[in-house]
Amino acid sequence: MSLLDHGPDQVVIYPSVWAADADGNHAWRPGPTGHPVTARVQPISSADLVVNGQAVATLARVIARDAPSGPWDRVEWNGHTWDVVGEPEQRGDSPATRHTTILIRARGVTRGRGEPAGR
Repeated sequence: MSLLDHGPDQVVIYPSVWAADADGNHAWRPGPTGHPVTARVQPISSADLVVNGQAVATLARVIARDAPSGPWDRVEWNGHTWDVVGEPEQRGDSPATRHTTILIRARGVTRGRGEPAGR
């Protein structure tokens, strides 16, 4: 049994869409429809930043067999909202090892025990 097919985590990915905001400006932004994905999420780091007070930037890696993801997507995991950082990577040389790796960053300021202060 592969963790790529039966990972312990469930994430919901909101793929980006080209859409207008309230002012009519078009840009890529997370779409309204989420896609549940079985994955393995690995915490990477929490970097303390001392700029206008203290904040923590929390990063994690999402590894899934197949994930409909791009650089402007939103991810919901563990009750929190995350942004995709950079372009997701397609990896694997064979069908058995093929997978997608996505780097995500917690949205908003985080305080204590990695819990976001707001969404």
